[in-house]
Amino acid sequence: MEPHSTQRRARACKDCHQDPKVLGLGFGKITLREGRLLFEPLEAPFGETKIRLSQIVDPQGNTLVKFNRPNMRGFNRGELERVLKVGLCLNCHPPEHKIFLEWKGDFLCPQYPFLRSLFFSR
Repeated sequence: MEPHSTQRRARACKDCHQDPKVLGLGFGKITLREGRLLFEPLEAPFGETKIRLSQIVDPQGNTLVKFNRPNMRGFNRGELERVLKVGLCLNCHPPEHKIFLEWKGDFLCPQYPFLRSLFFSR
């Protein structure tokens, strides 16, 4: 997946950090329920497969398609979780907030104290 565009103006942070299609999960919605992220697809699987046409990876980060460019792949599970963790913070903090300038991977938000173990439910 090539995440960058050729536009002069960059996308908003939420456009990538909160959009399941951009992350490769396909058309659907991501919800936070009981301390877990859930992905609810909005399209039916194609044919006999469990793959949806807009999907590149599943919520566990397994790449489901082949790419025609070397070294291209979908996000793995850890990458999906890190991107979406930032997406949760964007609900309360603007992108220019100091937490993003001083971002640490082990950051614990008081609003979401369970973020350390945030995983897609299976």
